[in-house]
Amino acid sequence: MGGNLHELRDTAINQLGLITRDQALVHGFTDHAIWTRVWRGDWTPLHAGVFTMDVSPPRWEARVLASIFACGAPAAASHRTASVLYGLDGVSGSMIELTVKFGGLPIPRDAIVHRTRRRLEPTMRAGIPVVPIERTLLDLASQLPAITLEKAVMSAIRKGLTTPDLIAVTLSEQGGRGVRGTKKLKRVLLLTDDGITGAPSEVDAFSLIRDAPIPQPILQHPIRLPDDSNAYPDFAWPPRMKIVEIDGMDGHGSADQLHADLKRQNQLMQLGWELRRFSARSLQREPESVIREIVKFVNDV
Repeated sequence: MGGNLHELRDTAINQLGLITRDQALVHGFTDHAIWTRVWRGDWTPLHAGVFTMDVSPPRWEARVLASIFACGAPAAASHRTASVLYGLDGVSGSMIELTVKFGGLPIPRDAIVHRTRRRLEPTMRAGIPVVPIERTLLDLASQLPAITLEKAVMSAIRKGLTTPDLIAVTLSEQGGRGVRGTKKLKRVLLLTDDGITGAPSEVDAFSLIRDAPIPQPILQHPIRLPDDSNAYPDFAWPPRMKIVEIDGMDGHGSADQLHADLKRQNQLMQLGWELRRFSARSLQREPESVIREIVKFVNDV
C-alpha cells in the first residue's frame, strides 16, 4: 500500500496514537492509501485530516489532541480543559475547550473553540499544547464562581505551577478593561497575601470564616514548639490563643502521620493554645454547622 508504516507509527506513539493526513503524506502515503486503511478499519477518522491508528476508542487526552490537530497551528487546550490537564482543584469534566488565533476556520466537532487576537504561545502538558497556566487562570475567571476559582488558583500555586507574582504579571499584561474575569482574579490573588494556598477544604473553610461574625484569623501563623520545631496551623487567632484545623479527606494518612499530628497538638496545648479540628467531609456536608461551632469557639473568651 506504500508509505513507511513503521515511521508513521513512531510519530503516532508520540501523539497519543494520532496522525494527520499531512504527516501520512510526508511518510509516503497517498490519499488512496489513507482511505483504504480507513475503509479496512485500520485507522479511524476523528476530524477532517486527523486519524487514530489505535482501534480502541481514543482516551480523552487523545481526543483533545485530535481537536487541536483539526484546528491547525497555533491552537491549544484552554479554559476548563487546560484546568483538567494541569490538575487544578475544583474543575473536572470531559469537555474539550480550545483557543485558536482569530481568523482560524476549522471548528472541530464536540469542541468549544475560543478565538483570540492576543499572542498564543502554548506550553506542553502530557504531550498536548496547552495555554500557559497564568492565562488559563484568567480565562477561568470568566467562567467559574469565585469559590471555585479560588480553589483553582490556590492549587496552581500549591503545586508549583505558578506564583502570585507571575499571575499578577499576566493580569497586568493581558487583563484590564474589557477582559472578563480580571476583577475576580485580582480579588482572589489578594487572598494569597493572607497565606491561603492550602487544600480545597482550607479554601472552603476560609470562605466561610471571612464572612462570619468573628475576627479575621492569621493563616499559617508560625508557632515555635517546645521541641524547637515549628507549627503552621490553618487558622489562628493569637490574641485569643485559638486554633482551627481542617483535616483533609485522607485523614491522617498513616500511623506515622497520626503520631506526628498528636505530638504537635499536645505541644500546642502545652503552650496554652486551644484547638478545634474539623474534617473536610463535615465541612462539605454540614458547612453551616461547622461555621457555627467555629464562631462559638472563637468568640468564647
